Amino acid sequence: MEDRNARFDEISYSLARRYLSSEDYRKAVNEIFTDPEERRAYLRRGLDDLPHLSNPSGILTPARFIEIADSISFLNPVEYKELLPGLTWAFRPWIPLGYENTTLYRLLPSIHNLAPQKSKCPLTDREILDTAFLGVNFTIQPSQPSLPLNRRALNLSEESTKSAESDDIEAPGFVFHELGTLQCLECETAEEMPTTLEQGDDVEGDWEPTGFSVVARLSHTGHIDGVYVMYNMNPRKEGFLSREQVTDGSWGIPPSSLGEQFSCARIGNAMRDFGFKVKLAWNEQIHHPVELVWAVKSSMGGAMRITVDDNYRRHM
Repeated sequence: MEDRNARFDEISYSLARRYLSSEDYRKAVNEIFTDPEERRAYLRRGLDDLPHLSNPSGILTPARFIEIADSISFLNPVEYKELLPGLTWAFRPWIPLGYENTTLYRLLPSIHNLAPQKSKCPLTDREILDTAFLGVNFTIQPSQPSLPLNRRALNLSEESTKSAESDDIEAPGFVFHELGTLQCLECETAEEMPTTLEQGDDVEGDWEPTGFSVVARLSHTGHIDGVYVMYNMNPRKEGFLSREQVTDGSWGIPPSSLGEQFSCARIGNAMRDFGFKVKLAWNEQIHHPVELVWAVKSSMGGAMRITVDDNYRRHM
């Protein structure tokens, strides 16, 4: 039995790394387990290991997710642990964020959708934070995407090199924790837009990705200090671990505002600001591509970007 469970664990790990769709996952399992009885045993063990089935009391409701996200320090491991079921479990709540025109937006919680520009973290003596925590540098502009030309800012460096240290607070940008992906539901009329979670669940198959992630800007204490959307310029290929850099010019356009284009925008102060009847606004827009960097613990116990723009003062 132990040998079989060890094999099951190895197979589960291998499949998880491939980021398969549900249909491709089913096909892969059928190919691996040609014996129907062994296949059933594998699937049964997987179900028994799912946290929301083994510990249903730990499932977060949307209201509880909002309450925790707005109150905890994301840098406090004990407090942060409370939010993790809502970010990582297979059964997660979704949060209505608001509407624009006849398009409704929601947060589908998850982490590790966004990634730092450099996949390998630079050498540092500081504690490196999980990549659910990242920093953004507003005055650094990566070489890609190079289009459209009217969204390329002039005289910006392509890569940050200066260690953040005390400059981290002043250099344009901030440290954030990813909350999940931004999805939209496009309706013909306002009357068709869901106004309850149940109605939103009824049209589950109609929700579409936008390419944006939702992030919580963090204060020096690790508490939420604004909610932003950040366009994912380096998303994972569907069904794979590897990522593919966005290079064309169609990035950063909200489905409800085709005349807008930005890599980052502020949409609220805290999670409690949102709801079905809230009119969403894209504030503090950054129109050019921005740099995402690793985040590390600061000497004061907070979080800071590992590098910032060494010439940021000339852009202020």
